[in-house]
Amino acid sequence: MFKDTFTVLEAEAGQRVDALCSKKYPHISRSRWTKHAQFLCNEMEKAAKTKVKAGDEWEVTCAEESNVDHLEPWDYPLEILKETDSYLVINKPYGISVHPSSSENTNETVVNALVHHLGSNLAENYDQIEGRKVARPGLVHRLDKTTSGVLLIAKTNKAHRFFQDHWSEFEKTYYGLVQGGPPDTGLIESGIKRDPYNRKKMRATQESDKWSVTEFETISTRPGNDVTDSESLLKIKIKTGRTHQIRVHLSSIGFPIIGDVLYAGPEAKRIMLHATSLKFKDPDTGEDVFVEKERPFAVAK
Repeated sequence: MFKDTFTVLEAEAGQRVDALCSKKYPHISRSRWTKHAQFLCNEMEKAAKTKVKAGDEWEVTCAEESNVDHLEPWDYPLEILKETDSYLVINKPYGISVHPSSSENTNETVVNALVHHLGSNLAENYDQIEGRKVARPGLVHRLDKTTSGVLLIAKTNKAHRFFQDHWSEFEKTYYGLVQGGPPDTGLIESGIKRDPYNRKKMRATQESDKWSVTEFETISTRPGNDVTDSESLLKIKIKTGRTHQIRVHLSSIGFPIIGDVLYAGPEAKRIMLHATSLKFKDPDTGEDVFVEKERPFAVAK
């Protein structure tokens, strides 16, 4: 149980008390202050939405809960590409899910491995699933089970909040090996939504909800006897990060990723998609950070 007292400063006046507490004590999330805290002002209990006034004396109490309590640790050797006190960047292996889910009921996921390595030293993060909160500690973003590469993890709530606020400014680069010979460059824009006929698939749509943008540059092409026998290496950048976005977009214009049979790609030993690099601001210093992991599949020639 966390408990503290403070006097409201002139610069802090006018804010909701739960919002102010989330700033003063960033190790506890705003949602916990709103739902699991008690606020006393001059010894009188107040609601979380109460606006504070300069000079007010507040006594605040909040029930702290570890977001890793219900996750089983998994002793798996994570490849750490960069680590600070606030975050780490790993190379997510191909074939391992980022977190447990109803469709992937396993404790052998990236999140379980993070709990083994870092314990409760992970930022709070939750998904709302069927009306209940499910812990996803540390996750800033996700990669598909079948996508390998650079994955950013937040250790602190402050870092997680910073990354979420600046996510649109990240430079996210992938490499993909696709079937066919795309143009030298391309820009794909569409909405992404669940396929009504196959719940495992997403599809491109012109509806404006969850609008997505994918850019690509063709690095090289290996010609074949026909279009279906040729393959091309693409450098891909995304402005958003929707479920299966790159896979859906490339398939929608006739160049599915090799190995991605769900989206009409030819069979291969794996889906040839890799998150190669991230460029972002360090939450503590504001300096640019660039982390890269070379793709694990060969260049088309």
